[in-house]
Formats: sequence, structure tokens, C-alpha cells
Amino acid sequence: KPMFTNSIELSQKTTFKKGYLYTALYHRFADGTITRLSVTVPGSKVIYAIFQNVNKSYNTGVELIFSQTPVKWYTYTLNLNAYRNQIDAFTVVNKYPELNTFSAAQQEMISGNAKLNNILKLKRQFDLQISLMYLAPDIIPQGKIAARFSLDLGLKKSVKKGKGEWFLNATDLLNTMVIRKDITGQGFTYISTDYYETQVVRLGYSQKF
Repeated sequence: KPMFTNSIELSQKTTFKKGYLYTALYHRFADGTITRLSVTVPGSKVIYAIFQNVNKSYNTGVELIFSQTPVKWYTYTLNLNAYRNQIDAFTVVNKYPELNTFSAAQQEMISGNAKLNNILKLKRQFDLQISLMYLAPDIIPQGKIAARFSLDLGLKKSVKKGKGEWFLNATDLLNTMVIRKDITGQGFTYISTDYYETQVVRLGYSQKF
């Protein structure tokens, strides 16, 4: 079934001579949160991960974005986000792989993330971009997800008086954006480690007309 999300946000942006500060308070709540649930059936050791609507979930937090250009050739942007995550208690009836009922107690946790983006203007119309991102541990309907970290790198060169651009970028250079989950189901627990296609290298050209 559809998941309905509502968001309330109060924000302010203060501009300085060489940058700006953006602050925001927000509250987001979802009804019929869509997630994956892990279930088993009697007599089998197979774990089925199925999509299901659970109960309501809430995120209440504060976000800060600070951007500064201390010198002409260097700009950095720091994004900090801290929030309280809550998932209400729920009971659902799964029809797959066979009819079964799953219940979970209410969960809540203080979590957040941080991102630092650096842009260096080099000689001969080259720009170097270095991005670091950290995601703190968080809760999921059946357990917790561990912290993650990534390092991205990008290089671009402007040509044709700024109308053209060659670019080369690589994501998750250290292969650290690994998703580790600690799952607790009915009568079983397990830890999963998922490696998605986060290490990607792109080379391309864009043209403005």
C-alpha cells in the first residue's frame, strides 16, 4: 500500500561576505512506512525478506549547513544533521511465504549524519572536488543499521570559455559504504553485510548551448 509522508520545516539562511549559514528545524512523519521484514516458516531455515507496510515513523531534528570561501581557490561546505528517529510498535500479517503474524515493539534512537564537501580551483581551468560523508548508526523496524562512511573524488576541466566541461569522478573510493544490519526476528537473529555498487567511476563531457 502507499506510504504517506508529511513534513514541517522552519529554516533560516544568513549570508556572509564569503559564505552563508543555513539552519533548519524539521519534523517528518510517515504513515504506513514501507520497509523490508525478515520472516521464516516452521520447519525451514530459509529467511524471507519481504516488503511490508508497518506503522507510523517519525524524524525530528535540526540541520546546519555552513559554506565558506576563505580564499579564492578554495570553498568548503559542511552539512550537519541530527535527529530523533522513532518507529511505532506494529503488528502485521504477512501472506508470503505463508500466512504469519509479526509484531515489534516501539523503537527510538538519536542519530545523524555529516558531510564535508571541498572544492579547489586549480590552474588551467581545473576544479578538484573532495567529499566525505558519515552516516551514524540508526534503527530499522527489526533492528539496527551500522555506521557508514564514504570518500568521493571528482575532477573537471572547463573548455570553450566555460561552455564545455570534461569531468572524471569516482564514488566510495575506500569501499566503506557497506550496509551492515543487525536483525532480530521471531525466533532468530542474524547480521547481514550488503555490498552495493557504490564504487563507480564516471568519465564524460557536457556542453552548454
